[in-house]
Amino acid sequence: MTLTLGTLRRRVVLSVLASLTSCTLLSSAATPPVVEASALTPTFGGVLLSATFRPRGKDALSGVWYDGGRAKLLMCDPRCTVVKEIPFESPLMVGQDSMYRVVLAGKFKSGQRLQVVMRFANLQLVTLSVPVVE
Repeated sequence: MTLTLGTLRRRVVLSVLASLTSCTLLSSAATPPVVEASALTPTFGGVLLSATFRPRGKDALSGVWYDGGRAKLLMCDPRCTVVKEIPFESPLMVGQDSMYRVVLAGKFKSGQRLQVVMRFANLQLVTLSVPVVE
């Protein structure tokens, strides 16, 4: 099998593009979004997380855990339904006035701090300590 100069060039260009793409995917996967959690506010049967997510590209919140188990990810438009993930490409707020909500079930006291672990679609984890406020 003989390779022409054109075929060789295409293979070199494709291999360079493939290596650049894999480097980009690895570098973006290594940086989780910035999460600014302000508080957990009491709601019926638990607390509602108020937070802002600032992604470094396209991402999604795929799970939230705390001592009491897994939190529910909700999309409220106009009624709330449980979703598997909350997608975002630009800064996104979750909370009472947002289309998306994160609810933790249980009984909590005002002033209590909860350790919350968040998992994103790129398999990155972020741990936060969030206070419960009235």
